[in-house]
Amino acid sequence: MLDCDNQDDLFPSANPIPWRHVLSLLSEGVAVLVRGRVIYANNALCEMTSRNRGEILGCTFLSMVAENDRAFVSDYLRQVDVASAAPITFRLERGTSAGRQVRLTVAGLQLRGQYTDDPGICCSLTDVTDFQDRIVALERDNRRMRSHLDDTESVLISFAPYDCNDILLVNRHVEALLGCSIKDIMNGRRHLFDFVHPDHLPQVMEFYNKFPDIHETEEIEYPIVNNSHQTRWVRDMGNTLFVEHGHGMPRRIDHTLVDITDQKNRELELKEERRKLSSILKNSTDMIYRVDRAGNFLELNPAGMKLLGFGEDLKGRNILDAYIDQRQRERLLNQLEEKGHAQQLTKWKMANDAIIDVVINAVRDGQSQTGDLSYQGIVHNVTHTLELQKLETIKKMAGGLSDKINTPLMTLLMNIQMIRESVQDGMQDTADILECLDEMEKAYHKIVGPMAAVRETYWHIEEVPDGCGGTIYEIHDKR
Repeated sequence: MLDCDNQDDLFPSANPIPWRHVLSLLSEGVAVLVRGRVIYANNALCEMTSRNRGEILGCTFLSMVAENDRAFVSDYLRQVDVASAAPITFRLERGTSAGRQVRLTVAGLQLRGQYTDDPGICCSLTDVTDFQDRIVALERDNRRMRSHLDDTESVLISFAPYDCNDILLVNRHVEALLGCSIKDIMNGRRHLFDFVHPDHLPQVMEFYNKFPDIHETEEIEYPIVNNSHQTRWVRDMGNTLFVEHGHGMPRRIDHTLVDITDQKNRELELKEERRKLSSILKNSTDMIYRVDRAGNFLELNPAGMKLLGFGEDLKGRNILDAYIDQRQRERLLNQLEEKGHAQQLTKWKMANDAIIDVVINAVRDGQSQTGDLSYQGIVHNVTHTLELQKLETIKKMAGGLSDKINTPLMTLLMNIQMIRESVQDGMQDTADILECLDEMEKAYHKIVGPMAAVRETYWHIEEVPDGCGGTIYEIHDKR
């Protein structure tokens, strides 16, 4: 009961409502009821109901309540000790628009004047419409945010500052990554650390314990073993969130775990391919190189350094120095610009002035960032191979010559024998001897002709002194 021994002003008044001037100034709606009807309403209540005071006074309180809530409010007001009842929320009836949502608190009130013998009820109505709308909006936003969190393909776990065991939130993707339920994580039956690979667990725990004092934002990669005993690699990105205007007070630590298993496997495959390529470059017996358009060496494997007689420093080294005919390289560049690849047989001069035959297979370099032509190639020393081919050609040619001069030699031998027999028998038949000599001359020309043709094509014969007063013949390869 409100104490009304003191009047609301300095002069006695017959008005039954104590403190009416104070009640009129309140921003909350106030109604005083007697036997369910309103005998006082302040301005705030008039604004809530869009009615003037004349429309409210004398009507039942339930007439201002939305129809769906009237039974509920009526039961509440009929309680024996309504003053001790908890506040209730309902919607007011509003003529011009949707009713306002209000929270009702009641108290007994001792009235004066004609209502002295009637129990009065003071109803305080707080407009909570905007508050309820904000709650509904926040719940809607929370559901939407939760949906986004659960739909993401990354695990999000939020921890309380300084306590990795106090998990505030975890999204649904944890079930796909770790194979355990959200409930198990939130109840503490399972923890992220239970799934970290044992070899990496100390490092991961140290990483977590450094938040937020050492790390505000940091990331780490490590393997986990899920409930299906599958090993997955994750990138764990930690981020500290601070209390707004909290002078650096941390609010929570968010960790986002992204599954990078496929990326990690590709990195391992790429690493293995690079290892194999490095082994090929190092152990290849052929020269492998990369040069720019001007011919300056950018890269050169050990076989190439050995072939060209270079040291480890390639500065100032140019592939043009190896060409006997530098126009050959211009032809190679033209092929590369037209087709993107080229093959060439040419002669190179080594550091010891030795001349070798090489086959170059080159492709345009895809690594150039400036657009200038650079290319990489493989050089195979085919000098020995060409020598073997030449010897094989000579063998075949010698076999052909042998077959070709065999008959003339037999003819020559037979005629020599005939002349010898004629001389031994004392025969003086000059015509027979001359005939044999003619056959011998024909056979000679059949032998000399092919040999001369071979000599003119392949060999250069030079007459030089032998140092003892005589001469010898040196044979040089015309090719």
